[in-house]
Amino acid sequence: MKTYQFTAFCDHRYAANGEVKADSPEEAKAKILERHHWEGLNFCEYIDCKEPDHFMLTDEAGGTIHHLEDETPPDVLEALKALVEKADGLIDAIFGVTDQFGHEVSALRDAAGAAEKAMQAAGGAS
Repeated sequence: MKTYQFTAFCDHRYAANGEVKADSPEEAKAKILERHHWEGLNFCEYIDCKEPDHFMLTDEAGGTIHHLEDETPPDVLEALKALVEKADGLIDAIFGVTDQFGHEVSALRDAAGAAEKAMQAAGGAS
C-alpha cells in the first residue's frame, strides 16, 4: 500500500490537501471521496462543495503525479495563465502604491494561486 499526498479541487478554485493510503490512484480517489462524504475536507473556507471536481496525487517518492480528471481544453488553460499573469501584475502595482487594500490583495493572491494549481493539475505550464 502506497501513501499519496493529494490535492482535491472543488469548483476548480478551492483546494484541500491531505494524505491517503491506497494501492492505486483510483483507490486513493475513492478513499478521498469517502473521507469527503464522512468527515469533510477543508476547502479554504468554502463550505458548499458537494464533491471535488478533480484530484492531483503525488506518490510517496514524490516523482509520480497522477491527475484524475477530464482533460481541460487548451483555451481554458490559456485563459488561466493570462489571469494569473495579470493578477500578479496587479498585486505588484497595488503594493507599489498603497497598502490600503491588504485584504483584497490577499484574496486576489489566493485566487491566482488556486488558478495556478488548477493549471498545473490539468497539465498546463506553471
